[in-house]
Amino acid sequence: MNGGGLQMPDNKRILTISEWYLECQNITTQLNKMSEKHGLSYDQFLVLEQIVELGRNTPGQIAVVFGTSAPAASRKINTLQSKKFIRKIRDMENDQRNVWLEATEEGLRKYKALKKDITKHTGIKATDLEYLRQINQTIIE
Repeated sequence: MNGGGLQMPDNKRILTISEWYLECQNITTQLNKMSEKHGLSYDQFLVLEQIVELGRNTPGQIAVVFGTSAPAASRKINTLQSKKFIRKIRDMENDQRNVWLEATEEGLRKYKALKKDITKHTGIKATDLEYLRQINQTIIE
């Protein structure tokens, strides 16, 4: 349903959803191209962003935030660690089984440079993001 309470015909709705999906794919492709210039995929950038912006995270928190399994989150984390963008720190004071994730200086540099590029090239504002959320919610309903 749209804001006026009128229902869109099914075939028109399917076309609109298809167009939305293709446009999202195009945006994802462009973000990945920008990210690759910095040695990251866009997915890896998002994980790095979570670690940089929110401070210490556990692998379990990363899995929850990204709605993925623990093994999938571990693969992303291990890739970032192998590139020396993050490090794992054991909680030696309380429980050595607990691991915290922290950005390295190199990871922080990569994050800031890519974030600057994305901000410069996309020009997406907070109001744009809110509009995208509304579109997504409409599609889900």
